[in-house]
Amino acid sequence: MNTQQLINLLKLGSFEEQNVRVAVFDEEARFLYVSTTLFGFAEDYIGMSVYDYYKGHLSESEVEKVRNAFAKALRGEVGREEIVLTNRLNRDSITWDVEFNPFVDDEGNKRVLSQIKPREVNLTTSSTNFFIREMVEQSSDVFTVFDKDYNFVYVSKVDATWNDRPLVGQNIKDVVSGTNLKKFYQRAELAKKSVGEIITDTVFIEIDEDEESVFECSMEYHDFNQLGHFFLDRTADVTDKFRRNREIDSQKATIDKMSKWTALGQMAANIAHEVNNPLAIIELQVQAIERRGESITSEQLLDKIRSIGEQKNRIANIVSSLNIYSQDDRSMREMTSLSSIIHDSIALFKTGLVDESLRIVFSNDADSDLVTINSSEVIQVLINLFNNSHDAIAGLKEQWIEINLLDDRDHVIVEVLDSGQGIEEEVAQKIFNRFYTTKSKEKGTGLGLNISREIIMDHGGTLTFDSDSEYTTFMITLPKSELL
Repeated sequence: MNTQQLINLLKLGSFEEQNVRVAVFDEEARFLYVSTTLFGFAEDYIGMSVYDYYKGHLSESEVEKVRNAFAKALRGEVGREEIVLTNRLNRDSITWDVEFNPFVDDEGNKRVLSQIKPREVNLTTSSTNFFIREMVEQSSDVFTVFDKDYNFVYVSKVDATWNDRPLVGQNIKDVVSGTNLKKFYQRAELAKKSVGEIITDTVFIEIDEDEESVFECSMEYHDFNQLGHFFLDRTADVTDKFRRNREIDSQKATIDKMSKWTALGQMAANIAHEVNNPLAIIELQVQAIERRGESITSEQLLDKIRSIGEQKNRIANIVSSLNIYSQDDRSMREMTSLSSIIHDSIALFKTGLVDESLRIVFSNDADSDLVTINSSEVIQVLINLFNNSHDAIAGLKEQWIEINLLDDRDHVIVEVLDSGQGIEEEVAQKIFNRFYTTKSKEKGTGLGLNISREIIMDHGGTLTFDSDSEYTTFMITLPKSELL
């Protein structure tokens, strides 16, 4: 039997199913054949020295074992060794049994037939590639391998083509263009800088004017030693998931808006009262001017005009706070002073306040309070905290809400505390859960704190409950902004 006949015979074997890797070497220990590998790299081993193959996997002492076993086979003996190999992907150590068998073909050429098998069969051993390949190729996701120049060298979908040509051998720029090609290169650059780490991105592909598909692409970069450097890429169709998430976000926005308008509805009567009071004063001043006619002195006239102006400003402040609070554009953010937002929130909260015994104190100890926010959303959060405090301390002999504005190097901090004696630990663990409330159905939905936390997190901040404080205390942190 000549060497090629031996190789053809070996190709008929299902070695991967037996968890065995089989190879044929020439006298110089160069690969003439190796059984199939995961990504179809078998042809790239041909001509490579077995010692180069093990470079990076084995210690020098382990490589020496391989040399000794191979030398035995060349002398006509069976060379057997136990070696410890380090997995090329996850660096796990695996113990293998290696056997080198002598073989002389019909033409008198010395050959060595080897087999390598792990002691323990698990998914970290590279000879389980058959089973992994089965999972890969049966998966709905597409697994792709690119070389360092971004050429396709493997695609898990056997019939994968582009422009009626097989994908394997084509370059990524022949298949992808525009924004998605730019994203691919960015993903690849990040993967190269973080070898072994998974870099994930989302890609949008327009099917037609009204429809687009969404894919999640995950890439890793690996050094396969003598084989070279390769990018391993997984592409998953997440269109349905994306649409569901978009629907959930839309529903959240609707619930958020309903919560805001419900609060406005609850304040409407008191707001009307707050506006009617200054209007009544304006009306009285106008009537007084009309009654006195020409007999009114210039000093008296100026005094009444000042009074009218003050009441007009009072109404304007109420309307301004309402305008900010009722904005629906969640994407609109601008740099602003957080202390001014707190003042607007207190003013708006007071318009809905019937209980005049409640004392509200605001102290500003921040050196810098500039933040980039959606003012309407942050006012919504603050008013929700004020309302919760007001409901919690109703009936207490001492009723107060204290707002403290602080800052550290990177954040602006708002403390909202009240005269309540804290929250029980069991309740505190649930207060941010959606639909959890300790209030009656008429007073609470269990959405306020949940929505408030999501708003603050969306701004890159945090909303937390301070369980160590003597009083009921919530803390908001927001990233600082700096003037350019």
